[in-house]
Amino acid sequence: MQSFRTVGAIAAAVLVTGMAAPGAASAQPPLAGEFSGQATLASPAQAPPEATINGVAWRCEGDQCSGYAARRAGVDGLVKECKRVAAVVGPVSSYKSRGRELTAGQVRACNRGAITIQTARN
Repeated sequence: MQSFRTVGAIAAAVLVTGMAAPGAASAQPPLAGEFSGQATLASPAQAPPEATINGVAWRCEGDQCSGYAARRAGVDGLVKECKRVAAVVGPVSSYKSRGRELTAGQVRACNRGAITIQTARN
């Protein structure tokens, strides 16, 4: 019986220590309804460093952009999301959101689609 208490205490200590480890919160997926995305630009942002795109607040510094929204339904496909972001901030070299990342071919499709969106706006 005593050994079970010891094992339980060790397991609890490991659990608490693991939860308090630096970076542990950032490794967890977003909560339901929450949106988090990252884009690496092909070149540093020419557009304003902050923009709201489809309900998501995006902020760029150099060639790195990140987007966050506390509440957002994820009905768009990943490439479609990327097209909307790239149409505002410029061509991307990588894009990921909600734990998924575009392949090289999808990034090319994203950038081509962004040009179409920009042309339609003008």
